[in-house]
Amino acid sequence: MEFYHLRSFVAVAEAQNLTAAAKRLYTTPPAISAHIKALEEELNTVLFHRSSKGMQLTEQGKILLDKAKLTLASANDLMHTASQAKTLLTGEFRLGLNHPIGTSSELGTLIKTLNQHFPSLSFSLELLSSGVIVDKLSDGLLDGGVIYGEVPAHFSAVPLTEVAVTTAYPASWPTPSHKAELAQMTWIRMGKGCPFDKQLDQQLSEVNAVNINAADERSRLALVKAGLGVSFIEANAIADQGAEVALSSLLDFSLPVHFVVANQALTEPKVNAVYQVVCASIDAAQG
Repeated sequence: MEFYHLRSFVAVAEAQNLTAAAKRLYTTPPAISAHIKALEEELNTVLFHRSSKGMQLTEQGKILLDKAKLTLASANDLMHTASQAKTLLTGEFRLGLNHPIGTSSELGTLIKTLNQHFPSLSFSLELLSSGVIVDKLSDGLLDGGVIYGEVPAHFSAVPLTEVAVTTAYPASWPTPSHKAELAQMTWIRMGKGCPFDKQLDQQLSEVNAVNINAADERSRLALVKAGLGVSFIEANAIADQGAEVALSSLLDFSLPVHFVVANQALTEPKVNAVYQVVCASIDAAQG
């Protein structure tokens, strides 16, 4: 049973609405719905009556809600236990990041929290695309990661936030008024397995792509400024894009951001302790 399935269950039970619960957990209604479905299948019981008016707990759901709240409340005990063990945890924790710390307050808070709880651990941060982070976690080359989009089945995850993504293009180029015009422009892709690239392929059936991939916003923004092409950019990373860059909302979308670890790595004390602290800190922040 996944910890975040229980968080979604409690959020929906309290909000009685998928959209409201998704906003509370910084994720999407389909993701919350999938969590509830997975939990119902695992427990072999129906937790909610679904109607146009919202989500109402079944009798079984009401019974299990209190149990779920008690389980989540134990997160504070887990954090305390991890805090007691922090002096025993030494060495390096390799953390893959899908975007720079400066573009996300949630990411900065996460790193600060981990550093405070584990002063004897050395955190090695590596900026990579989400697809590369997933591969390295699966191969044991990273201990934890922050990724966009869907979480692989063999990972455990904690939702951190949701990011809005827009399209940046050279200001000297004609302003696109239709998706077809964007498709004719030269695109700078993000790299192996990046959900941004998946969104691009879903929204535009065919695109012209320059033979350059860049995993981080700053590099792609610099390439756009240089007139090399168009690219997806996080909306909160473009405050200082300058006069050389223009923005188009024709393809705007949003993606959830998760802290993830490979399930097979949770047997390692440092990975398990860090994961539990992240879970507890997010629960505490969400009240």
